Amino acid sequence: MATAVSLPESFWRSLRHLNLYRLFLAFSVTIAAWAFPQYAPIDEADLQLFLASGVLYGTAAILLAGMERARHFDFERQLVAQVGVDIVAISWLMHLSGGILGGLGLLLIVPVAASGMLPTMRAVLLAASVATLLLLFEQAWRALGVGSVLGSFVRAGLLSIALFAVAVFSHVLARGARSEAALAGEKGRQVEHLARINARVIQELPFGVLVVDSDGRVLLANSRAEEQLRGNFHMDCTLDRCSPHLADLWSAWRHAGEVRAYPFQTAQARLRARFIELEPERQAGAIVLIEDVTELEAEAQRMKLAALGRLTANLAHEIRNPLSAVNHAAQLLKEGQGPEVQARLCKIIEDNAQRLSWLVDDVLSLNRRDRLDREDLDLAEILAAFVGEFQRNEQVSEGAIRVEAEPGAKVGFDRMHLQQILWNLCRNAWHYCGKGPASIRIAARREEMRVDIDIFNDGPPVDAELREHLFEPFYTTNQQGSGLGLYISRELAEANGARLRYVEHPDGALFRLSCHLTPR
Repeated sequence: MATAVSLPESFWRSLRHLNLYRLFLAFSVTIAAWAFPQYAPIDEADLQLFLASGVLYGTAAILLAGMERARHFDFERQLVAQVGVDIVAISWLMHLSGGILGGLGLLLIVPVAASGMLPTMRAVLLAASVATLLLLFEQAWRALGVGSVLGSFVRAGLLSIALFAVAVFSHVLARGARSEAALAGEKGRQVEHLARINARVIQELPFGVLVVDSDGRVLLANSRAEEQLRGNFHMDCTLDRCSPHLADLWSAWRHAGEVRAYPFQTAQARLRARFIELEPERQAGAIVLIEDVTELEAEAQRMKLAALGRLTANLAHEIRNPLSAVNHAAQLLKEGQGPEVQARLCKIIEDNAQRLSWLVDDVLSLNRRDRLDREDLDLAEILAAFVGEFQRNEQVSEGAIRVEAEPGAKVGFDRMHLQQILWNLCRNAWHYCGKGPASIRIAARREEMRVDIDIFNDGPPVDAELREHLFEPFYTTNQQGSGLGLYISRELAEANGARLRYVEHPDGALFRLSCHLTPR
């Protein structure tokens, strides 16, 4: 027996149509035989029996139709009962109306075709076999009475073959329909399961979700949206009643395109809305995402103040040390020291003044991250010019920096940003390297879709416990450094779509700047 889940609803409709066919057949042949007996191929002695049989067949059709409507029994039981009644009744009426020559035998095709909806081929072939046996038995009975008629047996044989063919073909079609129904049922259960999951996920989202139609009517909302719009919100209301601010944003979004998601104030909180179209045409409706920015703004303000406090504390600490050295040297100069001591004190003042200048430059660089003037730079030319300038300004010995750049390697980068990144990295490299020939090596090589710029020095590698703090602001192991160089270099690299990282190397320290390759 097929389960209610795998049984297509079309099978019940087919059973209902079979009932209508049975009612029409029973009463039409009965009324026709009663109204026009002279045209019916029925013996006068069998006419009353034919009429009674037709009325009995019609009564059975009414009872079977009532059973189908009530569905007190499962589909297969009802189908077996109906097909059995049809085969017996039509075979009997065929016998009373002259046998196979009367033409009613062709009506057996319909119930046999309906038996194809049975779940097994064995049951279908059994129905076709019963109809064939009754057909052949009636023909044999008639042959015993009036003599054998070869043509009648041929007609009966052909009709029997047709019954089996129709039964098999209809069962194949019905089996396909059952498979499709089972697959559709499984897909339906999966859809229902996903719908429940989606509904649960939407309800658990930390922000409000509304779904509105083309008229701005709310079709769906989660509990968070109800909390955010409480007092004015109810299901099936329109946006202009839920929130005039949302209604204004909705109207602007539909007609003017993208709308800036600025916060708006309600009686409970500050909210920010974003619209996502349901269909390619925005007139069809939208999903409205509502976010409470009250706590976010407060948290952002707290983080801003905390960052400002850390920056101020670090700046105060970094400035205090060179200022103390300058003050101490100035006091010693007032005491009238000798020329050699005065020269040494002046050098201290100059060094610390330069250190303060570097610190100011680094702090100012924090504000240049978003000031991009990107251009295609030929690394061979840029690196050669940079090394010459760096050696002159930092008093680096000739030959201490070696450049290896593939010709034609170009990157899209802000020229000043790239120069500052290289300057910071090479300054650190010069501080820690052995200061011999080729102690610093700058190599630029092309990969598939990027260019890697390696800045290597032959100094000691960075300790493992220090690597995770390399790019933190104000973190330094050099008492003369500000701790901002690597942090600023990474920020400028990310602003240009590049990546700066430390790479382990057994013979020294290696920093790698990975940039996007400019297509040729």
